[in-house]
Amino acid sequence: MRLIALPMTAFAAILLSIAPASAQTVTVSAAIANYGPVTACPATVKFVGTISASGWPASATRELHVKWTRSDGTISPAQTLNFPEGSSMQTVTTTWTLGANGINWEAVQASGIPPSSTTMMRVYTSNHATFNLTCPTPTGIPGSLKPAEKLR
Repeated sequence: MRLIALPMTAFAAILLSIAPASAQTVTVSAAIANYGPVTACPATVKFVGTISASGWPASATRELHVKWTRSDGTISPAQTLNFPEGSSMQTVTTTWTLGANGINWEAVQASGIPPSSTTMMRVYTSNHATFNLTCPTPTGIPGSLKPAEKLR
């Protein structure tokens, strides 16, 4: 039996080629961008969604389909986000115009097939960006857009 001495770089390359791939992660969050006084109703609420995807191999398609869902049951059309190689974060925005007082929410949802699964679609849903809209009254009491507890 013959032993072959490999240079350290070749040995390290062999170990790297059999090491498990890093974990593929997707995180999704939603926030309201314009809390504060409301001077008139209908009022427009602005939302920002943040989608992060990391740990995907260089050869993988880094594509996620993103849509917004909200407390009144409306679901936006999906848009496609393509992520460059490596860790990446992108933001998406939407607005919702409401004409009445109430507590409501909006969330962002991302879906795609991660490289670790060739057929299973994964869905990642953000927190609910929950808000309380109070319209100004005809008698001059100002309105507001404030954070609210999550609806149950």
